[in-house]
Amino acid sequence: MQQPPSPWRDFENLVSRILAANGIPTTINSRRGDDGYDLQAVIDNEQWAIEVKFYRTVRAQPTLIETAATRLVKNGLKARASKAMLVMSCVLTPELRQAFEKKFSVVFVDQVDLRNWVAAYPQLAEELDALVEADPSDPYVNASANLDPRRSERPLEDIANRQQDTEGSRLCNELRSIKRGKGAWQQYERVCEKILKYLFPNDLHGWHKQKRTDDGLNRYDFICRVRPTTEFWKFAIDHLNSRYALFEFKNYSGKIKQGQILTTEKYLLERGLRRMAIIFTRVGADDHAVQMTRGAMREHGKLMLIIDDDTVCGMLHMKERGGDPTDCLFEIADNFLMSLPR
Repeated sequence: MQQPPSPWRDFENLVSRILAANGIPTTINSRRGDDGYDLQAVIDNEQWAIEVKFYRTVRAQPTLIETAATRLVKNGLKARASKAMLVMSCVLTPELRQAFEKKFSVVFVDQVDLRNWVAAYPQLAEELDALVEADPSDPYVNASANLDPRRSERPLEDIANRQQDTEGSRLCNELRSIKRGKGAWQQYERVCEKILKYLFPNDLHGWHKQKRTDDGLNRYDFICRVRPTTEFWKFAIDHLNSRYALFEFKNYSGKIKQGQILTTEKYLLERGLRRMAIIFTRVGADDHAVQMTRGAMREHGKLMLIIDDDTVCGMLHMKERGGDPTDCLFEIADNFLMSLPR
């Protein structure tokens, strides 16, 4: 099966070409992930560590950028880099940029800088516009900037008393250690609750656990009110008309079946502004269950996203590296909707 396009990989590739066009050739760093960074470059005989972050939400989220900058500084120093650059698809306000530059010995490159760097290269400018889906009416997107990282004189310095975030890895290990099956459902539910609150601390509020429906017969694990903080949650509110998100935790030893999907669908109510559910599973769903989620979306406009342990751990690692885990949900929903049959 052909893999869907990855905006993260596409953005990293584009950033590499933009830097090269501006006289800064880069190479892919052999050590990436938790202990490394994405690209490296030699500028004026100095080794640079370069991290690239793609965010679907155009306005910068300070906590994620702080996490990414902290990790870049730590890993850059381990690799004996002289300087560091954090390249982002979002837009930094002048106030936020000033605060970050005061706190971190890092050159921050945002969407405004990139747009200025591609002004003389129409092909790159077209690719950047298509990838970041910039809103021309946003005043920050069209701001003027003349950033040249080669003029940076600040060497890479450690951040005093600032520890890297490792909570995502800890939660992933805790999740994978839980036995599958009915006997461990309470433990699984408790860990899933901690995971949700770590991944989406500012996106969801009004948490209600094990809410019983009016007829007293059925329960769902969590329901939360949605805040329009990122592109994914804005999509849920604006396009699905879902002010609330339902979460269910299925600690089944195998793939969930269509019966579990049917039960979840009954909790989704158009007039109750509750038209989206995210179902946590250990190994996903079988083909009949997936077909039922497609029918619910096609016929009733109810979106049910099924995620497994690998996907959850991917989002946890994403968050602790300074990425936005809701971007992962956006990609899952986007691929689901684009492949929806008639």
